[in-house]
Amino acid sequence: MKRLLSTLLVFLTILVTACAPLQTSQPEAMTAVVVTAQGGSGAVGLPSASANGGAGSSSASTLPANGVTLSENGGVFIMQAGESFVLNLGMDVYDWTVEVDNQNVIQRELNIAVIRGAQGIYIARNSGTATLTASGNPLCQQSNPPCMMPSILFSITVIVQ
Repeated sequence: MKRLLSTLLVFLTILVTACAPLQTSQPEAMTAVVVTAQGGSGAVGLPSASANGGAGSSSASTLPANGVTLSENGGVFIMQAGESFVLNLGMDVYDWTVEVDNQNVIQRELNIAVIRGAQGIYIARNSGTATLTASGNPLCQQSNPPCMMPSILFSITVIVQ
């Protein structure tokens, strides 16, 4: 019995060690925003990278060529009227609801098929500033019983010149 417990303990130790994230360099300083959604359910903001050039820095940049992903949370991007981008937040963990606060500046292209996991193609219409926010509710909240995983909040600011 002692041998069985020792073997089980060694196995669990190896399993936990193998599942731990591997860090090969110093992590960037991260900030997280916690908001409470209407109805009392919690929403946790995704971390934003800090001032060493990450998405959370205050300087604006051009949109990534491969589209906007979760790693751009908190980013500020500059576009020209007529340019577009793919919003690709994935669909394996969260069900996304996307809102744009100023549809005159950027809006979703309708009737266009996008790659799996993408939430749409957004086009810059007129000069101005718009904030695109997306709330992600975990798919497991639809299961019975629902999981306790928190919802997340994603946001970028788009400046159209």
